[in-house]
Amino acid sequence: MMPNENMTLPLDILYQNDDVMVIQTHTGVSDKADQLTGHDDNQLALYGKFNMALHVNDVPSWVLNRRARLLAWLYEQAGANQIHWLNQVHGNVVIDVDQPRSQSLSLADALITQRAKTALAIMTADCVPIAIFEKNGGAVACIHAGWQGLTNGVIAKTVALMPTSSKLFAVIGACISLPAYEVDQHLAEHIIDEVVTNKLVLLDRQVLFDMLIKPSNNCGKAYLDIKSLARLQLEKFGITVLNDTVPCSYLSPKYYSYRLQTHTNRPAIGRMAMLIIKK
Repeated sequence: MMPNENMTLPLDILYQNDDVMVIQTHTGVSDKADQLTGHDDNQLALYGKFNMALHVNDVPSWVLNRRARLLAWLYEQAGANQIHWLNQVHGNVVIDVDQPRSQSLSLADALITQRAKTALAIMTADCVPIAIFEKNGGAVACIHAGWQGLTNGVIAKTVALMPTSSKLFAVIGACISLPAYEVDQHLAEHIIDEVVTNKLVLLDRQVLFDMLIKPSNNCGKAYLDIKSLARLQLEKFGITVLNDTVPCSYLSPKYYSYRLQTHTNRPAIGRMAMLIIKK
């Protein structure tokens, strides 16, 4: 039986004006005391109260019900009559949802639209979700940016494909923070090298390295700041990021974290969604 979810939807409005709305859903669990052990396969322990993903072995009918409730809320609040979802692959493929396409082309990591009453959705559980928009009602975009996407230019490609006529703004959703994102040292260096080689930021290698990579006490490891890497790439294109504070998906039970899943030996974990709605 589906858990009782007759409640206010677990989401935050990150930005809103007369033309766009940006929201991010979350687990519906706000207190560590509500979390169950990683070895407990109870649905709440694995998926919280508002998992958006169909690919994590949650009950499909429950996920579809949540998506339907989310669309109903978006229709009421912003007039949205459709949500576009993706099968994300950590690449740099961008889909313009206003153009005809085959179903197979839903394998991508960014969406663009100029169509009113349309919502674009990106799912994450540590990666950086980004919403981009003009404040005067032009094109909008939503991007899924993990370290792979940030090295192969998913932000740059999205911006290049956006038909814009005025300044762009961005909102970054909850993602993993530097203190929680320990990676292999050689991977961190590879990311910096690729970003510089692909000219995705305005800084040189050493300045970028010093800014984004911090040493770890564990041999061969380093901490990586992917949130700041995303911000730097946005700023290269003159995009103003509107939120200075970005919550950490790993450190707060409010958000889903794939890294927390692996560290606590859970068999699965849910996904949250960032959506941008063009009103």
